[in-house]
Amino acid sequence: MTHAGETGDLTRAEEVAYVMDCITDGACCSIVGVSNMGKSDLLRTVYSAEARKRFLPDTEQYVFIHIDFNLMVALTEQGFYELILRNTLEELKRLQVPPALLEQADVLYHQVVNPSTPFLVPLSFNECVIALGEGLGQRIVLLCDEFDEAFKEIDARVFLNLRALRDRFAERLIYVVFSEQQLEESRREPEIAEFCELFAHRTLFLGPLNDADARRVIRAFAREEEVEFSAEDEDFVIAQAGGHPGLLRAVCHVLTQAGSDPPTYKLVRKRLDSDHNVRGECAKLWNDLSPVEQDALIAFVDRGRAGLEAWPPEVEQGLRRKGILVAGRKDQLRVLGALFEGFARRQKRVKAKKGPPGVWVDVDAGDVWVDGKLTPTLTDLEYRLLLLLYGRLGKLCDKYQIVESVWGEEYIDEVDDARIDKLVSRLRRKIEPNPGEPRYLITVRGRGYKLISG
Repeated sequence: MTHAGETGDLTRAEEVAYVMDCITDGACCSIVGVSNMGKSDLLRTVYSAEARKRFLPDTEQYVFIHIDFNLMVALTEQGFYELILRNTLEELKRLQVPPALLEQADVLYHQVVNPSTPFLVPLSFNECVIALGEGLGQRIVLLCDEFDEAFKEIDARVFLNLRALRDRFAERLIYVVFSEQQLEESRREPEIAEFCELFAHRTLFLGPLNDADARRVIRAFAREEEVEFSAEDEDFVIAQAGGHPGLLRAVCHVLTQAGSDPPTYKLVRKRLDSDHNVRGECAKLWNDLSPVEQDALIAFVDRGRAGLEAWPPEVEQGLRRKGILVAGRKDQLRVLGALFEGFARRQKRVKAKKGPPGVWVDVDAGDVWVDGKLTPTLTDLEYRLLLLLYGRLGKLCDKYQIVESVWGEEYIDEVDDARIDKLVSRLRRKIEPNPGEPRYLITVRGRGYKLISG
């Protein structure tokens, strides 16, 4: 078997090796990482022909299917099954499987898309997976990216069904799931527990990039932007961003705009504190922490290791797993990068504030206050929707504006009204004193939504 040391310049070699070892063993695995820590990059590396050639003893025995759950047409059972089969068919066509099997899969896919009865949706999906499992003679590996929202919102029966299919085919059907939160922490129904059991002993917590990989990211950015970074520049970027891929790119971008040669790092550091992308990356990281973890981190940056003594050991363990606290020189604990450490320090002042009446968003911190109280942490989609409405306070936002700002322009024809309505409903549960009688997030029937101050 190939090991990490044999991967040459492959980024995240150890993590790739871990996933490939699971696949070789026929085991499902879960990759957990906070916002923009590089989960999708890792998935693409695992999916690449180069990685498969290096790690798998016989690449012809595997069919890898990359599924981005952000591309679900609707956040429903049907949308979930449709996306899996759509991506599966695309991969099978590329691999030139036997025409009869491909035709059978295509018929069953269209029965999921246009069922004569709702009962046909799961039935046709199961028949398609069974036909492929029995007809391909290969291991099917489903690489499930951006899994969080689908996992939290789709009916639990779907995941019980996935577990049943896994039990039927065992090592010939492998799920590799990429999420921001551990699956068992997201939902706790009995049906969900059975699905989560598949990953109980095969979970990898994705931490920051090591120094060598961080420099690869910096150099890749330099090639793309046709700029040159010195070794000193690279040291500066890593010191500011740690090994967080999103922050590394954000710092590189600001550095390229510095306009001096060599750059004045003091000036660049000042610009970083006000840069929208840097603030956004820090806010996403902050929102991925529980309130207890946020308080513990504030105490740590304020008083060092002694600041953690008031919290149970599992709080420190959670911050380590998420890559927020990392081991520095002589195993001294430190915060991921100077930028996020500074951001965490500022939260002590932010948490002491009592926001004005109505809805107030602290964009720098990523915090949302309603009538002077901090709301529960919003998901990424919820936060994007609120920022859109907050930026147009008192003005109507139609559904096209919402899709473009929350999901992206490329999703205009793919996100339906029901999915928007569900997102609005979830946001109301977090910002409205009485979600059934909204005071702030108002529906303008047939036209869209608007946020009012109170």
